[in-house]
Amino acid sequence: MKNIKIAVTGATGLVGSHTCEYLAQKDYLVRAIVRSKINAEFFAEHWANLNIETIEANITNNTELENALAGTEVVIHAAGIVDPYAAPQAINAVNVMGSKLVLETAIKLGVKQFIFISSLSVITGNNDQYKATENAPLVLCGESYADSKVKAERLVTSSLYKNKIAVTVLRPGFIYGPRERAWLSQLVQAIKSGRALLIDGGKKETNVIYVENLNKAIEASILNQKAYGQIYNLTDGQGVTKKQLFDTISDGLNAPRVKKNMPSWLIKPIFDLLSAIVSSLPLEKRRKLSRFSKAAYRLIGINQGFSIRKAQEELQYTSLIPFNTGMIETLTYFKQQYPTSKETRSQKKIKVEVGNRA
Repeated sequence: MKNIKIAVTGATGLVGSHTCEYLAQKDYLVRAIVRSKINAEFFAEHWANLNIETIEANITNNTELENALAGTEVVIHAAGIVDPYAAPQAINAVNVMGSKLVLETAIKLGVKQFIFISSLSVITGNNDQYKATENAPLVLCGESYADSKVKAERLVTSSLYKNKIAVTVLRPGFIYGPRERAWLSQLVQAIKSGRALLIDGGKKETNVIYVENLNKAIEASILNQKAYGQIYNLTDGQGVTKKQLFDTISDGLNAPRVKKNMPSWLIKPIFDLLSAIVSSLPLEKRRKLSRFSKAAYRLIGINQGFSIRKAQEELQYTSLIPFNTGMIETLTYFKQQYPTSKETRSQKKIKVEVGNRA
């Protein structure tokens, strides 16, 4: 028993749920912070044989947070809204101000380390990136989610909190794995329906990361003094192109490979226009048309080459699960679980939550 008590926010999201399971299996004392009991019930079967304590708390509620974080040594902050078309005010309330409250509550309670799950979108912006390191400047790109992560990262690394708590920032790329309900589920549907298209032949690099590889980086950061005050870029460590990503998904689903192709100079203005139009529509329509979001274009149209050398050297972030292996596991889960006509209303609700909050 490692006897290290770790609180995980966003414990029913893709990252949070896998992190809870991963650390519990490694004999850490895990406290899963969930927003509602209904959310936790969805994971009861997965967690039945694991030593995971579940506590209900909203990260924007000071009293609930204090109760949830009390007695913990490390906080892994994975909660956040990832819906590209959620209202900016709602995203900032959770992703920025919620992160601030979690950090300040952790400091108040004497927590030793705050591990913040950020995103490589904070240094991507709207331009191609090639072997970008952690020293690349934070860039606001006009996308609510990405910009909220920029603001949150600036906040948690602020000099205001220096020497009050050890902060480690992890920047994963597009995260995939069983239970993913955001970007990959949208791409899968686009490929299956024949709506997907390649840009510039799909030659540009993507920045995906299997959730279990992210868990390796999280564990390597826990109470690791080398990681205190540090930021780490994280991917699978392979140069996976957009076409390789699309082909792998197509082959895994026994679907035709994507043949549609358009040049970036033509398609980007169309995406920009549609994104602006869609952003004014009601929420449900925005979600249905999320394939036209700036996040969607970032996935298929921008070169996302990032260096993970720092993580390799300081966190021994090596011996990673290969992209093809991780994607096979992910697509197997997709084929087994979705769609199904036997879902209960509560299960459907949880799937929406997992897709909208990471």
